[in-house]
Amino acid sequence: MSMKNLLMIPVLGLLTVGCAVNAPIQGRADPYQASQIHFASDGLRNDTAVGRPILTRNESDLLVVTIPVRSAVDHNIHVEYRVTFFDAAGVPIYNFGWFPKTLIANTPDQVVVNSTDKRAADFQVDFRETR
Repeated sequence: MSMKNLLMIPVLGLLTVGCAVNAPIQGRADPYQASQIHFASDGLRNDTAVGRPILTRNESDLLVVTIPVRSAVDHNIHVEYRVTFFDAAGVPIYNFGWFPKTLIANTPDQVVVNSTDKRAADFQVDFRETR
C-alpha cells in the first residue's frame, strides 16, 4: 500500500463517523383524547358533579357555554375555572384566565361563559382548587 492510501484510511473513517446522525427525540402520542371538561386533581373530580355542557348562540352569534356543576360533598368547594375557545379547525382563539367560583354543598349551580369572537366553535374548561 502506498503512503497516500494509508493516509486516506483515517480520512474515510472520519467521514463515516461524521455521517452517523442521531434521530431526533420525538414527542410521544397522548393515549387519552382531550375532553371539554378537565379537573386538576382526582380529589376535585370526585368532590364535584358536572352535567352535560349546553352550547347555544346568542343574538350576536357568539358561542354561549353553560356547564351544570355542583359540590357533591357536604361542604362548600372553592374552585377556579378557565375557559378556552377554539375555532372550527380546533385552533385556540383565546382564554380569559382563571375565575373564582364557590360551589355550595350539594346545591346545583352552573358556570356560564360566552365567547367574544364569532369564530368560536368549541371550548374546553379547566377546574382547579382555589390557590
